Amino acid sequence: MFEHQPQPGDMLTEREALAVSLAERIALDPHTITDEFFESLKDQFTDDEIVEMVFACSIFNWGNKFNITMNLDSSPDSAYPTGMEYRQEDLG
Repeated sequence: MFEHQPQPGDMLTEREALAVSLAERIALDPHTITDEFFESLKDQFTDDEIVEMVFACSIFNWGNKFNITMNLDSSPDSAYPTGMEYRQEDLG
């Protein structure tokens, strides 16, 4: 699942790569935030910064799950496109 984690280099700093990885892990499976990964976060971020990133990611993920569940769309008078399509899968 996490075979293509962002790596620091030409495009991202170590901090940026870790922040992106944290966001992806929270969105896909928070159980992948191991003690080892958390320690790597603590090497680059303060405790307050980590709390803020986790909170922000959690709020955005909550909003996304809500919007998808409710099949929300922009209103016709909105500046944003309408006609959002949501994938549906039957678990049965």
